[in-house]
Amino acid sequence: MKRTIFVLVTMFVVFVAVFAVLVLRPLPKVKATIGCSDTTLIGNYGLVAQGFYNLPDGPTGVVPANFSMLATFNGKGVFTFSNLNIVLNGSPEGGNPYSYTGAGATYACLPNCTCTFTIPPAATPFDATITAYGIALDTGGDELAGNLESSNPNITGTFDSKRVAAGLWYFLP
Repeated sequence: MKRTIFVLVTMFVVFVAVFAVLVLRPLPKVKATIGCSDTTLIGNYGLVAQGFYNLPDGPTGVVPANFSMLATFNGKGVFTFSNLNIVLNGSPEGGNPYSYTGAGATYACLPNCTCTFTIPPAATPFDATITAYGIALDTGGDELAGNLESSNPNITGTFDSKRVAAGLWYFLP
């Protein structure tokens, strides 16, 4: 009987010691990082935009403009794009689709999940720097939306962009 009580007391003491170490020990506080950075925006994004284009030499002045493209963000502040299709006043722009893999297309995302991105003049048929501002990026990096404006000023509008899973996009000929 004494031996049984001794074994039970020993098991209880071991249980209390293990419980104290595993459950009651002080844990370091971990600060949650909610926010965005350049690394939040990575991968392929389908981007569509609508707005207006000011024809510099045309008789009609301002016309509706739309464009779509596949943008590839590298998570380090640089992006390229392909399959840029532009429609001005209901007609496709000559030279569609455009692609750009050169340098100078950059972006920056702040911790409050606002971003800017810039497309250099060499990347567009308009010979204008296009800047996106007022961009809201979700913290998972799956969607962003904002405003567009060019340097000439030829283009103004809004855009929406969603992440495209790799291997799930297909372009018609």
